[in-house]
Amino acid sequence: GGQLPQPDDVYYIDDIRWSEKTLLTVEDFELGVILPWAPSEDQPLLHGTFERVSNPQQDVDNNSLFVGKYTKGTSAFSTLSAVAPGAIDISSRPQYNLDVLAPGPGTVIMQLESTINGNKEVERTIDAGGVWQTLSFDFSEHQLITDWTALNLIFNPGVAEQGAMFFFDNLTQSLSTVDPCEGSSPVSTTVDDFECQRNYEVGAGAELLSVVGNPDVSGINTSGLVGLYLDQPAQPWAAMCYNIPEGIDLSVYNQFEFQILSEANVPVLVKLEGGSSPAKEVWTATTDAGDWETVSVDFADQKDANHTRVCLFFNGGVETTTEDEYFIDNLRFAHAPFTGCLMNFDDAAFRSEVWNYFPHDAAGAFEIIANPDPSGINTSAEVGKATENANGVEVWQGMYTDLPAPIRFVDNKIVRIKVWSPKETTLTMKLERPLTAGAPFSSGDVTQPIQVANAWTEISFDFSVLPDNGDYTRVTLIWDISSVPSEDVIYYFDDISLTSGECATTSSNGPDRPRELTISPNPVSDNLLIEELGQVSRIDVYNLYGQRMSTTRTDGAISTYVNVSQLHEGTYILTGYTSKGEIIALSRFVKL
Repeated sequence: GGQLPQPDDVYYIDDIRWSEKTLLTVEDFELGVILPWAPSEDQPLLHGTFERVSNPQQDVDNNSLFVGKYTKGTSAFSTLSAVAPGAIDISSRPQYNLDVLAPGPGTVIMQLESTINGNKEVERTIDAGGVWQTLSFDFSEHQLITDWTALNLIFNPGVAEQGAMFFFDNLTQSLSTVDPCEGSSPVSTTVDDFECQRNYEVGAGAELLSVVGNPDVSGINTSGLVGLYLDQPAQPWAAMCYNIPEGIDLSVYNQFEFQILSEANVPVLVKLEGGSSPAKEVWTATTDAGDWETVSVDFADQKDANHTRVCLFFNGGVETTTEDEYFIDNLRFAHAPFTGCLMNFDDAAFRSEVWNYFPHDAAGAFEIIANPDPSGINTSAEVGKATENANGVEVWQGMYTDLPAPIRFVDNKIVRIKVWSPKETTLTMKLERPLTAGAPFSSGDVTQPIQVANAWTEISFDFSVLPDNGDYTRVTLIWDISSVPSEDVIYYFDDISLTSGECATTSSNGPDRPRELTISPNPVSDNLLIEELGQVSRIDVYNLYGQRMSTTRTDGAISTYVNVSQLHEGTYILTGYTSKGEIIALSRFVKL
């Protein structure tokens, strides 16, 4: 248009049609301000100021005449908010795009607030200062939420920089363009999720496996992409195998788990092979034909074995006359459900290294450290250190961790924890995030007094209100729920467990370390002899997941036998108790 034609100019055109506009402009500041931008909670001292100004750097990256200017307040999480209930709709366009001009490299969080589902946020990187950069914030995973009330911007979250100025412009909505796997790192325990975690090569059966759209997102599996395996007729022992050449580490994550959607209930053989150990076969089956279901196979007895391949035989051993479809997803080696010890910070299976704070990250801090007081009831080598910061604004500020497996209640619903507090105060615990549909979202706050200061003490929490099969995966702690501290307070905690199991870890030193039991033979096949019992009146055998395997009463004898013939091969812990329930002896043995 408007140009002189040139010889041999040819234009090809096709598919001329009307379509919906894919890019929606929300705010460009050219004719004024559309959204009600203001400091969060209308607190300019904490959260800064906003104004519409002339573009300080009009160039090819942003030639707008006017832009938004935000000046940060005193808070490290200074927040600019646009409270606009009903105006925020990501149902058809889940991605926001924003031009940003910052004083230097950093990050910016865009946050959407939901009344029912809480805040959802996406953080993006500002590569350089002094230049306009377009950032895209993809909220696709929250697209079904509709009750958004506000859109927030947090520039350089966690950095106190009162007076720092940020310019932004051209807030638009669009379809998703951000690579959903951007920034993802391989998770070694995930074999294949057919999306961002495709971590191992498919060997046998690769030609029969393809990536397809999820045929049923209404159930427990809402993934967009899944695997489709076409099981061939007249091949009862055909398998789909993943090669893991570096070997499968089954020391902690030894539950092979996958989701499957099958037209019929069929037997499935899961087999570990390759490597130097004999192959291990475990039969299971699908039980919910027509719907997605999760199948789990226990390979705990293979924790010391060497395998380099995992194979699945769908409808194994059955000779069919048709090509059968099996949709599969989320194949991984998972942690066993917690039925005893939940965390102790000494064993890899129970460390819980990541704790998040609320209502914001600055409410506290967590780290695993050497036990500062290895005495009394807790002589373990490492413990958790929790700091409650004085800059909090809510008495209920606290911390939570998401467990790699659900809590499976066994004998009762009492949870114990050892704590070391510098003062007499309270501790609140709650269990959240159930995996079972219909279970209450949370246990609610259960608060208990800490009646001992400057020494380790154990307190218990009763969660009888929860269903037996809730499968809760989040543990939340709130220290001193009645007040915000005037200065930072440090607490230590350790050995969180159900009463059906002991965490049973001790340091190699410490004045009150439980003594070693005299046992033989070790390793053992059948009967384990325990001598020099002293005041030990009860002996419990635990596996390394804190599950109690057996109990033996000594009745005042000086020695006793414990029959371990029924145990799987592996390492176990003997725990000796007095008649008052105090732990006074610990030993490990190997079952052949």
